[in-house]
Amino acid sequence: MAELVGIILGDGHIHSKHNLITIVGSLEDLEYYQKRVCWLFQSLFNKTPSLRRRKDRNAYYLVIYSKQIVDFLVNEIGLKRGSKKYASFPKKIISDKKLIPYLLRGLFDTDGCVKFSKQTKNINYYPRIQFSQMESPLANEVGALLKKIGFSYGTWKDSRFNGQIYYQISGKNNANKWFKEISPKNPVHVTKYEFWKKFGYHIPKSKMEFRKNKLIYSPKIL
Repeated sequence: MAELVGIILGDGHIHSKHNLITIVGSLEDLEYYQKRVCWLFQSLFNKTPSLRRRKDRNAYYLVIYSKQIVDFLVNEIGLKRGSKKYASFPKKIISDKKLIPYLLRGLFDTDGCVKFSKQTKNINYYPRIQFSQMESPLANEVGALLKKIGFSYGTWKDSRFNGQIYYQISGKNNANKWFKEISPKNPVHVTKYEFWKKFGYHIPKSKMEFRKNKLIYSPKIL
């Protein structure tokens, strides 16, 4: 449940009036949606969302209509309907330290990325785990959760993009710790990490299928 809450807080939205939840992701997220996010809804609520392709936006929409699910997430868990401008992490979840890695997994899988910079070399070898959130109570709470489970990070605010707040966890040891303790399930992220682990670098703008073929690897996402 904590992971699903993280997913909804990342790329999801609970409609302000209707009993509707939508989660939006890129075309490469399809496998993650089909095998992980749909599975979570089915396992937790015995209801499978529908997936819709938005050609005009090159995105997939995961859609689920359910008064029972919306009421539970809002009234029992503490998520908010409507705009995420005032979103925050539910106290029921962040008060339990054991649940924080699962919450951050869902948030990272939908709203995070793995980047690799060159530093002093000619290849992109230096890993960085990164989140970005629009300014909100939630965005300001991320740092406290990272500290609580032992991650150091850098943070900054970018006024060019409506005051987006960025968090970045840098370096080899931190990347290994992140993928071990948070255990992301989105194959877009996992294949970047596994490619870097195997070859020592990342190829910018490479496609997930390219990485999977090079790895002869199918990420375990359940």
